[in-house]
Parts: sequence; C-alpha cells; structure tokens
Amino acid sequence: MTFLGMPGSGNLRGDEPFPKAARRALEAISAGLVTGLILVTCTDVIGRYLFNAPLRGAFEMTQILLSALVFVALPLVTYRGGHVEVDLFVVLMPKRLAHVLGWCAGIVTAGVLGYFFYRLVERGIDDFATQSATVGLGFPLWYLAVLGCVSCAVSAVVALTRNAQ
Repeated sequence: MTFLGMPGSGNLRGDEPFPKAARRALEAISAGLVTGLILVTCTDVIGRYLFNAPLRGAFEMTQILLSALVFVALPLVTYRGGHVEVDLFVVLMPKRLAHVLGWCAGIVTAGVLGYFFYRLVERGIDDFATQSATVGLGFPLWYLAVLGCVSCAVSAVVALTRNAQ
C-alpha cells in the first residue's frame, strides 16, 4: 500500500487531480460522520443501560451514518492510494514497469467504481420510484444511492488521474 507523501502515492505537484479544498471538505465531513457515530452509540448505550430507554432508531442511524462515511471517504482513500494492494514485487521491478502497472491498477479501479456507479444509479432510481425508506425513521434510501453515485464517479476520475506525471 502507498500513502500520501510516500513514493508511489500519486501526483503531488500543483496540478493535483483532487483539489485541496475538496479534500479538506471531505475530511471534515468524514470527521463529522465519525463523531455522529460515536454520539449515537454512546447515547444509545447510556440510555439503554442507565435509564432503560435506548435511543429510538439508533440502529438505523448507525447504518445511515456508516454508509455515508464509506461514500464520503471513498474519494479520499482512492486519492491516497489506500485501497488494498499486493505490491510485493513492485520494488523489484524497473520504475517504468511499476508505473505502467500503476496505470493498469488505476484503470481496473476506475472500471470497478464505474460498475458500482451503474448499479447505484439503478438502485437509486428504483428506491426513488418506490419511495423506499428505512422502517423506523423513514429515511429515504435514494439519498444514499445519490451520495454513492457521486462518490464512485469522483473516485473513478481520481483513480484514473492520480498516477499522471
């Protein structure tokens, strides 16, 4: 695996494929979602065990927050090269070959994310047409499908451009 600031971590010059302001915004939103998960869990546990009154909809809130966190963080993980990679032999390869393999990995990653985008579009259209929502809170599920579509599209573009030189 490679990480931002380490060799092989992508294009770190001024023409970055992912603007700094967008990264900061996604990082802040991700932090807010993690904070929300912590607050929901703590409130539910304290209410359940101290007052015998669990937080209504805590399970659904946790599912929604966790789904949103995955989709918000996906472009960041893609940009930083944080997806699981097996790179045991990359250090033994000539730099040019390693670079070509990086491009191939970016193309495969973008293809997979493109497929996810397609499936989320189908799911979002279906959820919108049927007005699917969570059982307890009534949260519309198509919101998460739209978030997932945007996330996968942005991540696919980042995957294609992050190894540009």
